[in-house]
Amino acid sequence: MITFKTMEHLTFKEAHELFTNGFEGYYIPMKMSLDAFVARFGNENLSPALSIIMFDDNNPIGFVLQGIREVDGKKIAWNGGTGIIPAYRGKKLGSLLVEKALHLLKEQNVDIATLEALSINQPAIKLYEKAGYNVIDTLHFLEADGELSFDEEVADEFSIKRLPAIQVSNTGIFPSVVPWQVDTTNTPRVGGEAIIATKENEILAACLVRTKQQYGGEIEGVTLFQAAIATEKEEGERALKAVLQEGLYFEHSLKRTTYNLYDHTKKTLPFLQSKGFRNTAISQVFMVKEL
Repeated sequence: MITFKTMEHLTFKEAHELFTNGFEGYYIPMKMSLDAFVARFGNENLSPALSIIMFDDNNPIGFVLQGIREVDGKKIAWNGGTGIIPAYRGKKLGSLLVEKALHLLKEQNVDIATLEALSINQPAIKLYEKAGYNVIDTLHFLEADGELSFDEEVADEFSIKRLPAIQVSNTGIFPSVVPWQVDTTNTPRVGGEAIIATKENEILAACLVRTKQQYGGEIEGVTLFQAAIATEKEEGERALKAVLQEGLYFEHSLKRTTYNLYDHTKKTLPFLQSKGFRNTAISQVFMVKEL
């Protein structure tokens, strides 16, 4: 008999074992240690009380990990992973599992449910679309190496500030509905910084990055999470280029990547590609459902 409970009814060891088995044979292996699995709940605002476990009698066979955060007065939820153990796949249990997870979110008065799915995982995308999710856009994982051309004229046109990401949370500089792990409320946990371009005290553009650097050493790499234009003025696009070349250290020879980059402005991706950024083998889709 199929039943559902929250993850509070499992130990973390049991939940970790289910998580590992639920992703067996997945497109990208999701293996992590028990300690890393437990830490993920704190690092990514996941909640055992909001995560659904599917049972066959007393045996856990599937899960949806979930979390909620409030942004701009709206409750936004994230599906941090859905899985069913191999023996129960192909039995049309996925739709029922997702339905139960969404029902729990509705009970919590969530306004918007979000998730990311691998672009190549069409069965999962169709499952979520059947549940009412819509694909908003593709999320890009780009990379570039070495020193990139730096436009001094663009750099001199704006005042550039570098701030801890926490200082721009809930300020409206970045959009509120974005992939969960790149939101300004999450990136401070991983050392995120905001690079902001202003002119005459008006914010024109910004980007959100994280650098990899040992204390006292040279910067080894940088990851771009978000980029935004904060004005409709024509110079907004130039300001975007200024923050990207500054935030991604174009003048340095290092490794650059983007993580779940949602190019809602439709300006960031073409600029980065023109500078030599290339696609990797991974891409995801960003999916949203209004509740």
